Amino acid sequence: YSYSERICQTRQDIAIRYPGADKLTKEVAKNIELDYSAFEKALFSYDYNTEAYGYRNWIDVDNFVDYFLINEFTKNLDAGSYSTYLYKEVGEKFRLCVWDFNNACDNYQEQETGLEGFSMVDRAWFFMLFKDEAFVRQVLKRYEQLRETFFSEEYLSNYVDETIAYLGPAVSRNNERWNVKWEGLVPAERNLHSYEEAVEQLKNWMQGRGEWLDEYIHTLKQYSHPSRNKVYNP
Repeated sequence: YSYSERICQTRQDIAIRYPGADKLTKEVAKNIELDYSAFEKALFSYDYNTEAYGYRNWIDVDNFVDYFLINEFTKNLDAGSYSTYLYKEVGEKFRLCVWDFNNACDNYQEQETGLEGFSMVDRAWFFMLFKDEAFVRQVLKRYEQLRETFFSEEYLSNYVDETIAYLGPAVSRNNERWNVKWEGLVPAERNLHSYEEAVEQLKNWMQGRGEWLDEYIHTLKQYSHPSRNKVYNP
């Protein structure tokens, strides 16, 4: 079964998206509620990082690490606040799925997001996860691995080029069908003027973001420093 979570500043709404209403019995809904409540009780407790009672008993930590890094690398501001789906196969642990990147890579309409900063550390469950030094170390180690592979400048640039080649004339047909206009970003000077310019912007942005993260990724250690988290680690 799967869950969707939308988090606002002062409230948290959780909706069951699967199974659908025609198959969602009261018993299944209750089991989902109990599983999710047990996970959050483990995470938002003094025992959150213990072996016996902590969050690692409930989530696929590797999955949460990758989710954080993918959305942080692309600076996807919707992740963890909108379009956030948590799922769990029966008998397994909770996982997150990545999707909805229309506002990523400085394509956020309302404002320029820039290359700097972290946006995920205070979102949803990551607020607590980053208080655990072991989780932070896992994030840093995984970032170094990805930077040599899927996050490398060479890989990302080639992937974009290969995707463009694969799409071929479908790009032009899509733009003609939907009457694509290169406008809508604020301020107006952020708007691009062609598909080719958009491709170049994407490549340059990812390159710059990777360079910034290379320099500052280790500052994430501050969120798990004992002096910052005394109240959570009595």
